[in-house]
Amino acid sequence: MNTRGMRRVIAAAGLAVAGVGLVACGNQTPTGGTPSTGVSTPAPSTPTAPETSTATPSNPPTSAPTTEPTKAPTTVPTKTVQPTPTKPPGVQRLANSMLLTGKEVAKADPKRGWIATSAASRSICGKAATQGNGVQGRLTRSFTTELDASGGQWLTRYQSPAAAKAAYEQIVATIKSCKAFVPGETHARKLTENRTLAVGDATAILRWYDYPKPNDPGSEDGGFPYAVTRKGTVVSVLAFGEMGKGVAPAHWEALARAAASKLP
Repeated sequence: MNTRGMRRVIAAAGLAVAGVGLVACGNQTPTGGTPSTGVSTPAPSTPTAPETSTATPSNPPTSAPTTEPTKAPTTVPTKTVQPTPTKPPGVQRLANSMLLTGKEVAKADPKRGWIATSAASRSICGKAATQGNGVQGRLTRSFTTELDASGGQWLTRYQSPAAAKAAYEQIVATIKSCKAFVPGETHARKLTENRTLAVGDATAILRWYDYPKPNDPGSEDGGFPYAVTRKGTVVSVLAFGEMGKGVAPAHWEALARAAASKLP
């Protein structure tokens, strides 16, 4: 073999040895390591811890807010205002001072000798001519001349002015009809006075006159005047009687006014 050929063999052999060396170096396993794959694997990144907020939280109040205790509502009992009842008119008590006296009768009908007496008097038109229904109180007083004339006064009290008015009207109607005492066959009767006076709440004057019929010319006549007055809850009745014409009309009116003036 010539020199040129030897050189080619030596060169080829050198190349072969160099390739084996490269392979050997590439397959070398490090002690205790993982075989290299020939690919460079980056080292795993260390996870970054989340940033902690450095913001300082606001400090809570040093003391808890003062909470005022809720007061239970004071329950005040509601006062029920009761309506004030309407008071009825005051009860008017009867008193003897409301009755005429003997002297007052004698003054109204002078020179007759009138006095008060304990003897009971009567009304020719009956009890219904001296009082009405629903009487709450009653007073009477009688008068006489101790001769042939007599009379009386009746005071009656009622529950209300309306009741007194009803009694007044009933009494006047009873006197006008006067059926309680009928004159005998020898006498006749007629109403000779029937009028009113503006005294008290109401006042009526009536007079019955009994006279003999022609068949008994010797019989006596008789006069029976009435005066009825209403004031408030009280009714006053004057009823007199005597032989003849009775108390003169002017004197009787004076007596009626005197009786009315004494009522409350």
